Amino acid sequence: MTGDSLVFPTKEQAIVCNAIADLTLTDYVKAIGRIVSPKNVIYAFKLSKERICIYLSATFWVDEVVSNHSSISIKDKGICVRRLINPARRIILSNVCPSIPNRVLENQIKAFGFTTLSQMTVMKAAILDDEDKEYSHVLSSRRQIYVQPSDTVELPSSLVLKFENTNYRIFFIYDDICFKCKLTGHHANECPNLTVEATPNPLSAPTPVALTTTDLHSFNAPASSNKRPHTDDVDEETSEPNSLDLSLDGKSKKLKASDSTESLTPMSDLLLPARELITEKHDIFPLDFNQTVEFMGKAHGEKDILPLIYKYTDDAEGIVNQLYEIYTVLDHKSIKNRCIKVQRKIRKAINATKARFYQPGINQG
Repeated sequence: MTGDSLVFPTKEQAIVCNAIADLTLTDYVKAIGRIVSPKNVIYAFKLSKERICIYLSATFWVDEVVSNHSSISIKDKGICVRRLINPARRIILSNVCPSIPNRVLENQIKAFGFTTLSQMTVMKAAILDDEDKEYSHVLSSRRQIYVQPSDTVELPSSLVLKFENTNYRIFFIYDDICFKCKLTGHHANECPNLTVEATPNPLSAPTPVALTTTDLHSFNAPASSNKRPHTDDVDEETSEPNSLDLSLDGKSKKLKASDSTESLTPMSDLLLPARELITEKHDIFPLDFNQTVEFMGKAHGEKDILPLIYKYTDDAEGIVNQLYEIYTVLDHKSIKNRCIKVQRKIRKAINATKARFYQPGINQG
């Protein structure tokens, strides 16, 4: 294009996605071109922070890509696509019972004081079924709605909603809040406010265990009969020499300096910094936020961890991976230590199960 034929688009006509090392700019352009047709791709270039920016011929095509193709596959790699400029803020509601109509939730958002710019919609469950797509219609417990970005209303973190004589706790969050620095306007993988720490994550990288759900359920693990009492928010196993208490045998017991405050903090508040991460990776993590809160409260004093896991999921290794990731965004030392201990407990149980299952003479047909 030259002279008068040159098009100067607005930023509302641009989409952005993360740059992958093995992919070229041509790969991205062709992938988007297959969706909107090649003639509607008018600019393409790399941005800072490992991003690819593509301008389309009209905002209509941006709406089409973001609404129906927010995740695309390029050479078997999943790529998330989003707007360069968001004309509206999106509120994500989680833990919503399917029986609650959208209009009830829309009215609640308006009651908060927001100006809604779209109708409430249900988000898909992201069932992985690449072959026949027979389950692509399955929906999740999350809903979304767009609101006026200039609204200065404070969004509550959760609300108890009464519907048909039943109370439901629903969680709210903006989708443009970075779960690392807690500021708006960018996502965690683009966070400019944190530097990489030199100290490695004390949770070692998860090691894959060649163990299937069938293997884990092939025998009955002995039930734990002597569970020591525990609370949902006290971590007795870690201590620092700052204050003393007397145990029942008269011996001094060390307490953590943070016990006075963290021991009084509900588990849901201790895990709150990880809520957005858990919400963002709902299709990867085996537990949602509420399940994570409940599981972490019970797992600390649970000696026989696998039966507890099976109350929530068959993916024990997935919980190990989830704890590894949420550790990085937690603030309180006690809950970070608990993540480490529960992760180790699960790994130990999985390895013990694997060893027992594969002993000579067992399950050999």
